[in-house]
Amino acid sequence: MNAREILSEQVVAGWLLIVSALIFLVAGFLFTARVIWQWPSAQSKSFLYWERGIVMADILVVTLGLVLLAQLLQGAGDRIVPPLALTIFLIAAVLVLVAESFGLHEGAYIYVPIVISVILAFIGQALFGVAILRSGFLPGWVGWATIIWNLAWLVILPIARPQDMYYPWLHYVAPLIIGIALLSIG
Repeated sequence: MNAREILSEQVVAGWLLIVSALIFLVAGFLFTARVIWQWPSAQSKSFLYWERGIVMADILVVTLGLVLLAQLLQGAGDRIVPPLALTIFLIAAVLVLVAESFGLHEGAYIYVPIVISVILAFIGQALFGVAILRSGFLPGWVGWATIIWNLAWLVILPIARPQDMYYPWLHYVAPLIIGIALLSIG
C-alpha cells in the first residue's frame, strides 16, 4: 500500500468516526425531544422510526470507520488485536441492530441483547485502544483514553444502572477522539 492509499484510508476512517458522533447528536436530540421533553409532535410512530432509524444507520457508519481503522492498525504492524477488536464490535453492532429492530416492531426492546451489545462494544473499543498502543499508529494518549473510557464505563454502568445500561452516546466518544487523531496526523 502506498502513502497516498494509506492517507486516503486514514482520512476516510477519520471522517467516518467523526461523522458517526455527529449523527448521534441528531439521534440523541430526537430521543430527548420524544422521551425527556415529551414534545407532542415527537410522540408519533413515524418520529420513533426516524429516531431509531438514525441510531441504526449510525451504528453502520461507526462500524465502517472501525473496519478501516482495523486495516490501518494491521498495516501499522498489529496483526492480532485489530481483527479481534473488530469482530467483537461487529457482534455488538449486530445485536443492537436486532434489538432496535425488534423494539420498533414490538414496541419494547429485548433487553438481554442490548446488555450483551453494550458489554461487547466497550470491550471491542477498549481492544482498539490496545491496538493503537501496540501499533504506535496514533499517539499513545489516544490508545490510553480509549482503553480507560471504555473499561471505566464497563465497570460503572452495571453498578450504577444495572436495569438500564443502554446509553449509546457512550460508544461514540472514543471513535470521535480516534477520528480527530486520524485527521490530525494526516
